[in-house]
Amino acid sequence: MHATLKILPILLIAACVPVSKVSDQLSRLQPKPAEKATPTTLEEMATFAPAGYARLLNDRPYGFRFSVPGEPVRRGQRSERYEVRSADCAGTDCGNPRYRSEIRSTGDARTFLRDDTWFGWSFYNANIPSFSRRDALKTVYGQWKLDGSIPAAIRVIQIGQGEGNWTTCDPAVCQRTQDAGRDVVLQLDDMRQANNWGEAQNDGYICKLFSMEASRGTWVDLVINSNFAPDHTGFVRAWVNGDLVCNYQGAVAPTQPKTRSADPNHRRGIYVSYTTRWDTARKGAPRPTMVAYYDEYLSGTKREDVDTRLRIAANKPPVD
Repeated sequence: MHATLKILPILLIAACVPVSKVSDQLSRLQPKPAEKATPTTLEEMATFAPAGYARLLNDRPYGFRFSVPGEPVRRGQRSERYEVRSADCAGTDCGNPRYRSEIRSTGDARTFLRDDTWFGWSFYNANIPSFSRRDALKTVYGQWKLDGSIPAAIRVIQIGQGEGNWTTCDPAVCQRTQDAGRDVVLQLDDMRQANNWGEAQNDGYICKLFSMEASRGTWVDLVINSNFAPDHTGFVRAWVNGDLVCNYQGAVAPTQPKTRSADPNHRRGIYVSYTTRWDTARKGAPRPTMVAYYDEYLSGTKREDVDTRLRIAANKPPVD
């Protein structure tokens, strides 16, 4: 009798709620993966990544680790530290003009295509300089891919100072500006490649975020909101330190995967995506060692779930 009474409310709820909605809600309530033990050997350090993530094409022991006391932390007890050096490469990056220290999500993002999805995190530039358009390394500091073989739908990329057609680009694509200082921008790379976007569409650079040089030694709080739609219903919005700096309306991810993936795959770190300019302009000079910290990365269905500043104001706990 008691067992029947316990089961009855569950049956009543199940009868009133569509199965698909219950499935989506349950997937978002899955427990966070257990954190991996702190690495103690060089071999362990070469593959170490946060829970729910894996290292991507970087096996250097210094490539990724958590911060130690005295290093920058936005909130809580620790942050993520990334480092790349001139000679780093692994896998398919070797022999190509790119290298990285990057991690990728392994399926626990609990976000869905076409859903109103929010991402928030904090970024700290320890020593990364600005570059000219002649020697820019096109370094990516975060990207979302719908499939490994599809170009990034959205990526946060550092371009050269003065690079881009920001004054006369198509206003339906690019947020026009006279500001030459901000060199960290948002790019819709899948849209660029699928539609042969060029100078008129600003090569897919839709808006400027912040200046890498001006932000050195300070935390920058970022929020991105999108639905990764392939048509006119798509959108991308971005906030930097609480200010709205991007409001794009239109297709975001034209190359959709065959299935409605539950994970717009997120990657973050330091991804040097194109070394040819540097190597040509600097005639083989070593590329700079670059160090950056990330903290408080979250995804959710509302801004208040992921925005570092709103979470602080609401006394929500740090990600730690």
